[in-house]
Amino acid sequence: MGASIAREEDPAARRRLLEDLTARLPEWFGQPQSNRHYAEQAEILDAWTARTGGSARGLLLLKKHSAVSAEIYWLGVDPDHHRQGLGRALVGAVEGWLRQERLKYLFVMTLHPDDPYEPYRRTRAFYERLGFELVLTRDARGASPNSLAYYLKPL
Repeated sequence: MGASIAREEDPAARRRLLEDLTARLPEWFGQPQSNRHYAEQAEILDAWTARTGGSARGLLLLKKHSAVSAEIYWLGVDPDHHRQGLGRALVGAVEGWLRQERLKYLFVMTLHPDDPYEPYRRTRAFYERLGFELVLTRDARGASPNSLAYYLKPL
């Protein structure tokens, strides 16, 4: 694979990469208002990039919630590089960093397993392969027509 994973310290670079990836991943990120919010968060949250051939191909945003837990707030990999281990490498790097910081839990929120939308079936399967387990569901009809699911991984 030849990928390198590193923290991305430049807020503008994080935002540019997120905007590029959201444009390339409309199956997951097709809501302009949400994408604007994600882009704003890219300038604030901790971030890691996956690079191959010197180019950024993936981004993970991390939001710390407490002294013991953090959330994968946003994760995207260039569709031309799906299924090459970049997402797994990003999550693995973040898990290592969180363990060094002595956090105990990593979670991610996604669409509920009852939602039949195929791209999110793949998303849930990805996290489940990495050891995340469904721990909580929430009806999000006030903000979105979809119910949400929280997946947790003890570190």
